[in-house]
Amino acid sequence: MSEKEHIRTLMREAELYRSQGLFDASKQRYEEILQLIQGHERLSKNKKLIDAVNSRIRTLEKKLTSILSDTGVHILTEEMQNLIRKLFSFSKNETSAAMEGAIALAKFGQYEKALAEFEKLLKQGILPLEAAKNILRSHLSLSSPDVAIAQFERWLSDKEFSKADLKYLRDFLEDVLEKRGIKADLPEVGEAPHETAKAKKKEEEGLDISSVGLQLDSGPLKGKALEFEVTFQSGNTVSVIIPTSRKDLVDAFEPGLRLAKVQCYSHIAVFNGSATVSEKARITSGPREGDYSMDLTIDAA
Repeated sequence: MSEKEHIRTLMREAELYRSQGLFDASKQRYEEILQLIQGHERLSKNKKLIDAVNSRIRTLEKKLTSILSDTGVHILTEEMQNLIRKLFSFSKNETSAAMEGAIALAKFGQYEKALAEFEKLLKQGILPLEAAKNILRSHLSLSSPDVAIAQFERWLSDKEFSKADLKYLRDFLEDVLEKRGIKADLPEVGEAPHETAKAKKKEEEGLDISSVGLQLDSGPLKGKALEFEVTFQSGNTVSVIIPTSRKDLVDAFEPGLRLAKVQCYSHIAVFNGSATVSEKARITSGPREGDYSMDLTIDAA
C-alpha cells in the first residue's frame, strides 16, 4: 500500500468513527493523517489540505469536551453496521474476514447484531469453534451468564459438536466465568479416547486469553498492578473494556503505547509477553455505552 493509499484508508476510518460518535478514535486518525501529510514531499506543500485536517481535529476536540455530558443514546443504522463489518475485515480469506467483521461489531458495542452474525457463521459451518466462543462472549457481554450456560447445555444435548470440541468450549466458558467471580456447575463432557490428541492440538493452535495483567512504566499509575478481563479475541489481539468512570485509565492508555511486561492468563497456562495498545474507542451503544474498548496486540516473550 502506497503512502497516499494509506492516507485515504485512514481518512475513511476517521470519517466512519466520526459519523457514529467515536470522536476520540476519529481525532487520533486525523492526527496520524496530519503527520503523514507533513512528512510527504508533495502533500506537505498543500496548505489547503493541511488546514482542512487541522480544522477537523479542532472540531473533534470541541466535541470531546462536551461528550461526557451527552446523555443521548446512539443507535447505529443497518447501513453503518454493514460498513463497520466491511471496513474492519482485513483478512484476504473470506471466512476469516466474516469473523473479523462480526467481532468488529461487538467491539463497537453492537452485541446483539454481532451475536446474530456469530450464530449465522456457526449455522453455515464457518469457523464453528471460533463462532461458538464468540457467541458465549456476546452473551456474557450482554450480562447474561445464565444464557451463556444454557447455550452450552443446548450444544451438549444437541450433539452439534464433537466431544473434544465440547470439552474445549466447556473449559473456555468455565475459565471466563471464574474470572468474573461466577461459580457455575457446568455439566461434564465425556471424552472419547481418540479425540484427546485433537483437543490438545486445538489448545496449542490458539491460546484463549481470558484476562491480562500489566503495569505501566510511567505516569500516575506507574508500578500499579492492573488486570483486565478479555471481552473478545482475534488472533493475538485482545479487546478489553475500560469503564468511563476510570478516567485515570482512559487517559493512561493511548494507541501506540508499548507495554513491556504483560501477563496473559488462560485456562491452560499463564505466560509473559509484551503488548502494544493498537486501538481505543468509545462505545456508543449497548449495555457498555460510554465505556471504552481497548485493543492490545500481544507479542510472545
